[in-house]
Amino acid sequence: MGLVRGEDVILSMYTQTATGIGYLPIGCARSVTFDISTDFIETSVTESGAFKTFLPSGKQYSGNIEGLVFLDKPQINETKATTTLDLTDISDSGIFPTSGELYALIRAFEPLGWVNLFATSTGTFATFADFLTYLNNGINAGSTGYTSTISGNALIITARPGLGNDINGNACQCAWSLSSTPQTNINNDFTGGIDGYYPDKISMGLLYSKFINGDSFQIQYFETDDDNHYLYKVCQVYIESINETASFDNITTFSASFKGTGVPNISYGQI
Repeated sequence: MGLVRGEDVILSMYTQTATGIGYLPIGCARSVTFDISTDFIETSVTESGAFKTFLPSGKQYSGNIEGLVFLDKPQINETKATTTLDLTDISDSGIFPTSGELYALIRAFEPLGWVNLFATSTGTFATFADFLTYLNNGINAGSTGYTSTISGNALIITARPGLGNDINGNACQCAWSLSSTPQTNINNDFTGGIDGYYPDKISMGLLYSKFINGDSFQIQYFETDDDNHYLYKVCQVYIESINETASFDNITTFSASFKGTGVPNISYGQI
């Protein structure tokens, strides 16, 4: 029989992470507990004998975490950078309706190099508006994650998710030409991108927010033993109480109690 060591028992919250949705440790925990119980309905009758009889009834579970206070700034979502490609020069070129093949390539310069958002070299266009709509729809229908909207003679292009401020200052370009005429480039830089922030651990601020708003959230208890067996519990819970204590050694500790809702998912086996 393998021992289950305290350092192998981890309580985590299911929340937003840098790579999507996942579990993060509830920070700086020194101990976690899990308690599950059931109510009973007495079924004893006159001829039951000296001992009462019961049937299990409603079940409930709760838990507690105790540890060191962990502070962090609030989580923020990514702001995607945008750029405005003003294509007025194409509109004023006098080529519409086009008499030959109009070539255009929209591309963006990412940290790892150029990415083509949409290209066309087929057909003619009766008006500049037709051409602009064609480019806009092509960008939005692509698989790059970039999006586009029309504003006057311009395309407002939004960078794909995940780039944040890494693309700020990088160019977006429309390279165009008609038949064999020289290529002309129209450029503008991306601006306004802000990286999303995701905590490494769950902070006290988030716990208080869940408590005050009455939000439920999903947590997991995970423990292993020396023989590589595991016990895994996934629970939907509400915070019942939070306590912070500032002690004489200048270390602030906290404890938080959880009340489960619904059926816990409990599994076990060998790693």
